[in-house]
Amino acid sequence: MDETQKYTRIAMLLHWLTVTLVAALFVLGWTMVDLPKGPTRGDFFALYKTIGITVFLLTALRLGWCLAHRPPALPAALPDWQRSLAKTVHYLFYGLLLTQPLLGYLSSSFSTYPTYYLGMTLPNWALPNPSRNELFSELHAAGALGLAFTIAAHLLGVLSHLARRGDRLVRRMLPW
Repeated sequence: MDETQKYTRIAMLLHWLTVTLVAALFVLGWTMVDLPKGPTRGDFFALYKTIGITVFLLTALRLGWCLAHRPPALPAALPDWQRSLAKTVHYLFYGLLLTQPLLGYLSSSFSTYPTYYLGMTLPNWALPNPSRNELFSELHAAGALGLAFTIAAHLLGVLSHLARRGDRLVRRMLPW
C-alpha cells in the first residue's frame, strides 16, 4: 500500500485516542448511574464529564485536522452505496461526538452540580431546573444509543473489509 493512501499519523492518533476515550465513557456511563449518591458516584461523574469534554475538544481538533489534511480517497472500486454509507457514518460520528458532550453539559447546567475540567469550574448556563436537567439527560442517553448504533455500523464495515481477501482498506487507519 502506498503511504499516501494512509491517514496521517496525527489523524491516526486522534482516532485511536477518541476510540479509547469513548469506550471509557460507555463503561463509566453504565457504571456510575447505578452507584448510590455520595462521593464515589460524584467522582465517577466528574471523571465522566472530564473525559466527555476532552472527547468534544479532540473531535473539534480532528475535524480541523481533517479539513486541513484531506483524508485519503476511497478506492475507485468501492461501490457507490458503500461510499455513501461510509460518508454517512463519519458525519454521524462527528455530529454525535460534538453533540453528546454539549447535551451532557446542558444537563449539568440545569442541575445543582458544577462541572469541572482540569481543575477549572465551568460556568453553568442556567439555574437549576430538574425537568430541563431530566430532558437533557434523556437526550444525552438517546444520543449514546445513537452513538452505539453508529459504532456498530462502523465495526460491521471494518469487519466486512477485513473478511475480504486482498482488501486493505482498514490498514489506512493502522499505524503499523
